[in-house]
Order: sequence, then structure tokens, then C-alpha cells
Amino acid sequence: MQNEQLLQEVGLNAYEAAAYLSLLKLGVSEASDIYRDSEVPYGKIYSVLESLVGKGFVEVQASRPKKFRAVDPELALDTFFERKKAEVEREMALLKNSVEEAKEALKAVPTQKRKDEFFWTTAITESEIKKFAVSIYSEVKKSVCVLPPVFGISIVFYLLPEITKAIDRGVQIKLMISPRFMALASMLSHQEGEILEKLKKGLDIRLVQNSNSCFGIVDDSIVVLFQPHPTDRDRVLSVVKVRDSGLAKNLKEEFELLWNAGKKLDLQEELEDKQNPGKN
Repeated sequence: MQNEQLLQEVGLNAYEAAAYLSLLKLGVSEASDIYRDSEVPYGKIYSVLESLVGKGFVEVQASRPKKFRAVDPELALDTFFERKKAEVEREMALLKNSVEEAKEALKAVPTQKRKDEFFWTTAITESEIKKFAVSIYSEVKKSVCVLPPVFGISIVFYLLPEITKAIDRGVQIKLMISPRFMALASMLSHQEGEILEKLKKGLDIRLVQNSNSCFGIVDDSIVVLFQPHPTDRDRVLSVVKVRDSGLAKNLKEEFELLWNAGKKLDLQEELEDKQNPGKN
């Protein structure tokens, strides 16, 4: 049963797996012998064997009656894999073309926006919050301004691939952190060279001493609000994403006030200090 299950996981159906295993055991055989050993219904045995021939698992001798032989498993499976791989690559190429065509076509769909347009979504679990964060950095076009909570350190680490992609697209990222967020420098110091260089050039970081606020502004139109747990501010209760240009504008003004009062953080120096603790 285990071998049949393995063959089904590869891509054979239950009857094909049973017939192929019987042929491996019996050697060259007629259909009647295979159906008795494999318990494949006699009315289906020929179609099952023909399918196995087509998939490269069985060879057929055009005699009367026909005889069948199992192809060596290593050869059959390698051939089947390469064939499936080629099919998937063709399907992915077609899908990619269709996706690009759909992108271009959907750009032309007119969108009616009301001046009072307001929309919000909430994430509560850690997995939902991570999806939120990934979607934000995947969609951002111009800028991200964020004052993250301490519990956001692990999220930043998880987001590094998306952050570097955003930097490659020319997105301006302003990160305003509290002293308790400085552990981020230690995490960044362990990144690979190419990623680290992008972060040094693309992240504008400032240190702010006193702030009870935790929020972000994306493309001057989306606001991200972090809600800490009422009994433990190092734990997240929820994250809310609000699409509201008016709210974004107001919070951007607050962010800029804090930003101008903050101390510019040289990521290069911070990383060097973490990598060479005895330097000073």
C-alpha cells in the first residue's frame, strides 16, 4: 500500500499504480494475469495499461494476445518527471503571458472614486499581520513612513526581502525607531552582503526618544495603526490598515514633526559597532 501511495503522489491513479506494481513483480505478462494480481477490474485493465504506456511506465508487445513489460522504475520515474517539468514550464510561460495581458487590459478599466472614500481592514493573528505587511511593501509605489512598535522587530526581519524589492523600485523608506528598537541593528548585521548594502542605502532611520504613537503612512493615502495589548505593550493586539487620504495627511504631519526632532541614525556606523563591539 505504501508503494501504491507513493506512485499516486507522483501522478499515477490508483489503478495505474496497482497495475504497474503487479508488472514489476510478475515480469512480462498478459493483461489477464495483471488484472488478477492487481485487482484492477477486467473491464478497465486495457485502458489502464495503455495509459501506463503513454506515461512511459510500461512497454507493450503487439502480439496476440498482447504482452506487457514494466519499464525500470528509475528510468520511468525520471522520464515522467522531466515530461511533467516541461509541461509545467509551458503552463507557467502561458500563465505569465496571460497575467501580463490581464494587467495591461485591467489598467484601462475606469474606476469611480468618491471624495469621501474610506476603507479599512484588520489583522489580528501573527500570520494575518505578516500578510498585511507583505501586501503593503508589495503594493507601495512611492514612500513608506513608519514608527513601529517594539513588537515589530520580528516583522521587519520577516519583511526584509519585500523591503529590498521596494528599495529596488525606488521607494523612499523612513523608519523612526525608539531606543528599545535598536536590537534591529544586531539583526541586520547578520544579513547577506548584497541585502545589507541595499538596506544601508535605502533605509533612512532616525531615533526618537519619547513617543507613545505607533503608526505608518504608505504613499500618502494608506494609514497603518498598531494596537498594542492593553496589559503588555510588547505584544500586538491588532493592526488596522485604513485607506483615507485625509487621515494619512494628518498623520504625515505628525510624523514629520517627530522626524525633524529625531536623531539621524547612521546604519553603517551602527552595524560596524555591532560587528566590532570592542572597537571603542
